[in-house]
Amino acid sequence: MKKIIQKMSQGLEWIGGLMILLMTVVVLLQVIMRYIFNSPLTWTEEFARYLFVYITFLGAALLIYERGHLYVEIIFNNLPIRIRKILQLILDVIILGFSVFLTISAKASMDVAEGSFSTAMHIPMNYIGFSVLLGALLIILFSLWNIVQDVKGAFSRGGED
Repeated sequence: MKKIIQKMSQGLEWIGGLMILLMTVVVLLQVIMRYIFNSPLTWTEEFARYLFVYITFLGAALLIYERGHLYVEIIFNNLPIRIRKILQLILDVIILGFSVFLTISAKASMDVAEGSFSTAMHIPMNYIGFSVLLGALLIILFSLWNIVQDVKGAFSRGGED
């Protein structure tokens, strides 16, 4: 299971990197078309915005796996190891709960958006809502992984300083 999670993480890094590169190219194309050829493209801003939404939610999931989200590290790292492990587990459970709520909300939002299309590109708005659903599902997966690791870690090396 560990290798699968690691491969998913690496895949997300690659996909995120490609999306950032694609977004940069699209924005650069828009700048060139607008200021050099005086003929702006109608779809580039919308496309870049939707890419940004996907990058945000995929990146959030990746940060959950890497435990890279912000917290008050100076306080956290000065706590006894047993307290740190308990707090980390509590944080992971809270993140899991929020992600379940986000999944339900994203699905409801996609249902409401059914039949709606974006203005410039005329793509179904469900595709945009899917970014939230996908990110939330990945966060659930990585949160569960972290919780399993937290529980395993609580029983290794006695949890003492």
